[in-house]
Amino acid sequence: MSKKELSYEEKVAELEDILRRLDDAETPIDTLAKDVKKGAGLIKELDHKLRDVEAQVRDVFADLESEED
Repeated sequence: MSKKELSYEEKVAELEDILRRLDDAETPIDTLAKDVKKGAGLIKELDHKLRDVEAQVRDVFADLESEED
């Protein structure tokens, strides 16, 4: 069974949880290492999604501007 793809908001929430654990001095070092790796992956995924949405919005506005001409 495949894992459900998390939404953008769910990924942000997961990243926020990771950041809280990284701030916690009580978090075991092995957990920190996994969290840093997972956090880096989430940052890349979120950045990619933002860039995709930004391009889509730019395209929509470009289409609107071309229709006005």
